[in-house]
Amino acid sequence: MISPLFESLLENSLTLLIPEHSDESAMVINESAMYSEDSGEGPHYKMQVNDKEVIIEDVEDMMRFGKIKTVYELHLDTNEFMDAGVSVLASSPEISQITLLSLKDNKLTNLSARYLAESKTLTNLRRLYLQNNRFSEEGIACMGDSEALAGLELIYLKENPLRAAGVRALANAPNWRSLTDVYLQGVRLGLAGLEALCGSEVMRSVTTLSLANNRLGDDAANLFAESEVFGNLVSLDLYGNGISEAAAQTIREAPGLKSLRALHVD
Repeated sequence: MISPLFESLLENSLTLLIPEHSDESAMVINESAMYSEDSGEGPHYKMQVNDKEVIIEDVEDMMRFGKIKTVYELHLDTNEFMDAGVSVLASSPEISQITLLSLKDNKLTNLSARYLAESKTLTNLRRLYLQNNRFSEEGIACMGDSEALAGLELIYLKENPLRAAGVRALANAPNWRSLTDVYLQGVRLGLAGLEALCGSEVMRSVTTLSLANNRLGDDAANLFAESEVFGNLVSLDLYGNGISEAAAQTIREAPGLKSLRALHVD
């Protein structure tokens, strides 16, 4: 049974999500107006339980929380449940509706990647934040091959030890064809990893790509200049890679980067 103290913590972690409207002038000011009984829609919440020393038993209790089925964005950053907690999340039908899951800084390994990849319930995920964990090639390959995660639009993998092999696994992911936002800051991809991205079909749909703090150097410019997969790329972050102004100009003038509007360098 969920304790009153933990239930209170969960209740206070909820923030009401305001639905998107095509008419920006239509301001929504109360919950009853946003979700009428006629629409069949209940309120949608964001839940943020970050840095609360949440352990696996707490995750299990969270799935019993009365409003958990109204949570569409779930943030569980910097806690203590590790891989075992992800196993609970990935197998819980109570959160099958969520579109955003953030698991930053939870000491997660490739075992968590397998749990997420094999989930039968997390099929509505569109944004997945996994930064500052311990994922490598095996985990990325597993998730990229997953039908459950085929709808992902954003993947955030900052500061995971992917190296070239892990980035190559992402570049070759057969089911990640809907990605628009890819974050790979500080993953030590090297020029070999960048070369894999520059030839990847996965990149054709990407509009935002962050490769900050990977020490790529000016040789990265030629790889971008020769690539034909970045036609939709609008924003490219290469901060912390020692890119000179001359190399940056080469990237700006690359024929395959016709949509590029923002280039971030040192």
